Amino acid sequence: MLDYFNRYKRQMMMKGFGREKQEILKNSSAFVGGIGGLGGATAAYLASAGIGRLVISHYGNLTETNMNRQLLMDINRIGEPRIDIARENLLKINPDMKLEMHNVRLDDKTAYDLIKDCGVAVSARPNFPERLAMNSACVRLGVPMIEAAMDDMSGYYFNIFPHETPCLRCLMSENKEWQELGFGVLGAVSGTIGSLAAVEAVKILTDFGKPLKNKMMHIDFSTMRTVQISLKRDPACPVCSI
Repeated sequence: MLDYFNRYKRQMMMKGFGREKQEILKNSSAFVGGIGGLGGATAAYLASAGIGRLVISHYGNLTETNMNRQLLMDINRIGEPRIDIARENLLKINPDMKLEMHNVRLDDKTAYDLIKDCGVAVSARPNFPERLAMNSACVRLGVPMIEAAMDDMSGYYFNIFPHETPCLRCLMSENKEWQELGFGVLGAVSGTIGSLAAVEAVKILTDFGKPLKNKMMHIDFSTMRTVQISLKRDPACPVCSI
């Protein structure tokens, strides 16, 4: 192991963070559902922050059209599983962390099994069935989840604290039709939202700062207008009202 605390000395210079918070992060686990343009940025910044364990799921092989946004990928490895490429690059960032990669789609069972030993989960899949599976698992397990997404030149994120804040199902009466490859992506937009999700994950894991609660942060990147939208729990929600 390299000099862990020397590596993160600039991070530990942040007011209120210090060695104690870094120790907590070193002993923390996070789940990232999806390592595309958004989730890949989240995973990279959690690795670079010194997290101790990352659990990641992402189904499928690398295509050339992924390369405008997925910075953990390698254009010379088109056709290979994305989790294999991401594993190598994440370990170059942080060789000391424990890294678990799963080439699976998320459903109620897989989401529950992968999230159950983690302190936070980041939802970055490009479809709502997998996002809702993560949401259900996090509510059942009591694990905070960061819901983060982008579409074209806009993006949003909000934090779900089970039975305290609205869950994703509170805000959706049913699965939305969202074609996985049916919307435009500027890599810097997805990467920015992914980076913000990583900030929230570090805050939640280490009890540092004030994570966003009961609000959605929405950013219109075409005008750089930001809005915080108030969210309310659904008292009849079939997931979190039970």
